[in-house]
Order: sequence, then structure tokens, then C-alpha cells
Amino acid sequence: MKKLTLIQVSLFALLTFVGGLLIGSMIDLPLFEKEKLSGSIGKVDRYRNVKVTEDDILLRNELVEDTAKRRQYERYLLFYYYKSLKISFDVDEVLKKMTEAEDFAKTYYPYMNALESFKTFLVPAREEILYAMSVIVSLDENLNVPIIGYLNQAQNAIARIKNNETVLLNLMNAIITFKENNPDRDYVALDDAHDIISMSLLQSAILTQNKPMLSYLDKKKLLNDKEGVKELIADNQLKQLFKDQFAIDIQTLGIDYTDSFRLIIVTDVAIQDAFCSNEELSGGFSSDEVLNELELSSMEQLPFGTRL
Repeated sequence: MKKLTLIQVSLFALLTFVGGLLIGSMIDLPLFEKEKLSGSIGKVDRYRNVKVTEDDILLRNELVEDTAKRRQYERYLLFYYYKSLKISFDVDEVLKKMTEAEDFAKTYYPYMNALESFKTFLVPAREEILYAMSVIVSLDENLNVPIIGYLNQAQNAIARIKNNETVLLNLMNAIITFKENNPDRDYVALDDAHDIISMSLLQSAILTQNKPMLSYLDKKKLLNDKEGVKELIADNQLKQLFKDQFAIDIQTLGIDYTDSFRLIIVTDVAIQDAFCSNEELSGGFSSDEVLNELELSSMEQLPFGTRL
């Protein structure tokens, strides 16, 4: 068994580099109106008949003129689109493992129900994020869209995804409690489910600089050995799943897969790779190549102000 402490030793060594990344710098920034960060996710055409405001035009012009700032918006949204995809795949795997542990399911079904609800929410959430990104990518001086509304919906989805990670954490702790109460039996499926959750939370924590979560996970243990963890989800399998689901989402949303949009995806493979680095994660992040390629600019100077 391998303590997460051994993993985190190398992860904390990377934090000095990650400290300037976009991902962490925007966690608490007032990117969008705080009062709009609650409620359900609606369909992507909900703003079809909404009036475009002067603020929308001002932000559009600003992003058209400043391509660097627009690039930051695009990468932020792309990062969380991939994050939502990765969590969806992890949740699917965990739920499959849960069905193999009938004794656990009978006792802790509320936790599994919560996970099912989270899984259901992730679909419209990632669609909101992807659609907002497509709007940003397609901006020009002639496009009049309620851009602020789209961004607020995307941020709403992102905020709720982060909040709902507690569902994963609660389930992970429930597995430990169940195993402690049943020490005479082996639950291989539960071990796998626990470690999938652990890796998902750990990966998210390092990429978003969630130091409290990293500190918490530092006290936990993986239930599989190193090789067992690496076999849970193969990196090449995950990359193919990403490609397949991205194609489905594009079609579902009716997004025009333009050269500009394609360029964003192609040039930001580092973001995708960051979520497909299971081998490095299970091995203690022995290589920092993924994070080196993920260097993003800080968004501290973005002129969001009170307009959003």
C-alpha cells in the first residue's frame, strides 16, 4: 500500500511552478456575478431572445481587440470542460465498481444516489462550458450575442462542479468506514472505487492549487499498490473517450466546428494531457512535463470588474 504522502511530496515540489498558472489564480476572483452562481443549468439556447446589452458589446469589443485576454477566457473554459469530462468518466467507473459491492450498496445507497445525481448534472454543466467557449472563440466585431449571460451560465456550472466534489469525498470516506467495519472480507471493487476517487481528487487539487484538499489527502492512503492504480484507467483509453465525447457534444450543441475552434483544441492538448496523466499521478508525478506544457497566463489583470 502506498501513502498519498509519497505522491504529495513530489506534487508540492511542483506548486512553486503551478503558483503562477491561470487555474489557481482565478479560483476566488469575482469573474462573474456572485448572485448568478446558483440555480439549475438551463439549455444553451435560453438566451436566444435575450436583449444584447451595452455591457455585452463592450466586453465583445474588448475581447476582439485584445486577443491575449480572449485566449485566457478560452483556456479557462477549456480547462473546466476537460475537468468535467474527466470527472464524468471517473464517476462512471466508480458507479460500476459500486454495483459489484452489494453489501456496501445496501448500506450506503444515499451516497450512490448523490453520485448518480452528480453524474446527471455534469452533462448540462459541461455543455454550458463548451458552448460559452465556442461563443468566445467565434467573436468578431459584427457578432451581437449576450456574451455575459453565456459566461455567467458557464461559471455557474463550474462553481457547482467544484462544490459537488464533496460527493466524491464523502463516498471515499464511506468506503473506508465500511471496510473498517468489515475487516474480515476483501472488497476489491471498493478498493478500486476508493482509489479512482482519490486520484481524481488529487489530480484536481494539484491542477487548481487546492492546498486544503492536498493537505487532507496527504493523510490518506491508496488501497491498491502502484501497478494496481495504473491499471484502473489507461491513459490512451481516456484520451479516446475525450475525443469521442467532444465530438458528441459538438454535434449535440450544434456548434460550428470552425478552423478557429479546431485550433484551440489542437494547440491546447497539454490541458487534455493534464487530465490523462494517470501514470505520472500513480507513480508520484515523477515527470513534470505535463505541467510544464500547461503554463497559462495569470488572469489577475482581466478587466472583469463589476460588469459581469
